Amino acid sequence: MKGAVIMLRNMSARAGMGLWGMCLALTLAFGAVLPVAAAPALPRETAERFGRLNMSYNERICPVQTYAMDFTRKLYGKSRYDGYTAEQVLTGFLLWPDDWSQEPLIRVKGAALKETLHLPDYCAVSDFFDPSAGYVLGPYLSAYYRGRRDAVGKDVLKTDDRLMLVMDLRQGTPLRLFPVTAASQTTWNPPAVQVNGSSVPAEDRQFAAGFLTSLKAAAQAGDFAEADRLIGRMQAYQDRHAGRSVPSESRLKAEYLYNRFPVATWMFMFNLTLGFVLFLLSVGRMMAGVRRHGRMVYAVAATLLLASFIILTVHLALRWRVTGHVPMSNGYETMLLMAWIVMLTALLTARRFPIVIDFGFLLSGFFLLVSHINLMDPQIGHLMPVLDSPLLSLHVSVIMMSFALLAMTFACGLAGLAVGLMPRRSKEAAARQEQLTSLQQLSRLFLYPALAALGIGIFVGAIWANISWGTYWSWDPKETWALITFMVYAVAVHGESFPALRRPLGYHLYMTLAFLTILMTYFGVNYLLGGMHSYA
Repeated sequence: MKGAVIMLRNMSARAGMGLWGMCLALTLAFGAVLPVAAAPALPRETAERFGRLNMSYNERICPVQTYAMDFTRKLYGKSRYDGYTAEQVLTGFLLWPDDWSQEPLIRVKGAALKETLHLPDYCAVSDFFDPSAGYVLGPYLSAYYRGRRDAVGKDVLKTDDRLMLVMDLRQGTPLRLFPVTAASQTTWNPPAVQVNGSSVPAEDRQFAAGFLTSLKAAAQAGDFAEADRLIGRMQAYQDRHAGRSVPSESRLKAEYLYNRFPVATWMFMFNLTLGFVLFLLSVGRMMAGVRRHGRMVYAVAATLLLASFIILTVHLALRWRVTGHVPMSNGYETMLLMAWIVMLTALLTARRFPIVIDFGFLLSGFFLLVSHINLMDPQIGHLMPVLDSPLLSLHVSVIMMSFALLAMTFACGLAGLAVGLMPRRSKEAAARQEQLTSLQQLSRLFLYPALAALGIGIFVGAIWANISWGTYWSWDPKETWALITFMVYAVAVHGESFPALRRPLGYHLYMTLAFLTILMTYFGVNYLLGGMHSYA
């Protein structure tokens, strides 16, 4: 450091620079290497204690940790930010609002909005407020609500929703931390609502009224021991006044474990990558006339698929324990279920048809990837009354089993087209034709039970519809496209009537194109056509 100062002094003397010039040179020389001050935050252990408090969120009682993860994920796209846990992010905005308003963690995804306002991918809350112009998004919001529903307006609406999460948190509105039980009925109140009721002693009412203020003062003073003490008192307050509204200890532990390990995120990258590698190796081997992977490759792949299946099974079991119902009530859960069924099917049939190991990785990775698209909502919420039916579990599970098996026929079709359409030498023709025929037989092995399951699923769904809505069939878009899918795939079993389907290459081409009806039934209806099944 001393040598650098002498060097800069000599440089300033030669350049005619004064003292201020030397100071500026020092700033430029060392400013880039000095670390930027990190945003203040609670110690990780203290933030974790805060996350273990309970609150009312999404019409259920859950740990604050769950809300913190949803809050951070909605703002930033991930459940962690720059080394901070979700609980630290939440309490950072709550206890140091001005400092955290400078952190660039508001994800701006819309290209139209970024181009119009010249915004980076991640902005700070303060970037959207100008001292002279006020709320930067205000004029665009007004235009949107006046009917200008262009791409910029839609992007503005999504970004405004993220900013409102922060604004609401500053008021404490979402933090329904304070339970009051009267006449066996428990209500959970935010700090803005004064805790009243004869069941709550005056001392507890006074503590509830000043909890967040006291916690903020202790945190800003750096007295984290006092912060821990206040959080402990808050936990004791909840234990005294929550009645029976708090979930059991085993369910809370299941939720902590579920939150800690983002299994679906890890698995989709692993399964999809390994699936592509194995699939390409299989196609290459079939083109070369080799029937299957070597024993070592097959054993390792099967073991990894079994491990992946067990991990996803545990993940679904934890979600089932947390929600209290079978995890198949929304798009996110059904994607996980389809991945699970695909892996189970692959494991059960792998000994007879080793190539299904490749399909199991590839398709399960695809379904897990789809579960991460923006339109899928992974957060756990209250189950709608219309979905709280045993028939729903049967209907959805059978339909998802059918779709998973039909996805296997799609994978067989892709492999068949890859083998059949590649240039080949005459001496390989017989071997490739044998491979195409084997793939056709494997595809038919999946097709027949898939059609039976789809028919049963549609039938059970009609009974459920009559109970829920008073009619067996209403030509809802989902119902209509499910019937179209059934009829399209039914054509494939009538090879005698359609000679082209008796030829392996023609059959594989048809099965590959038929999968488009499933994509339309599941995704197109949900996100384009709507209807009574738009939540499914």
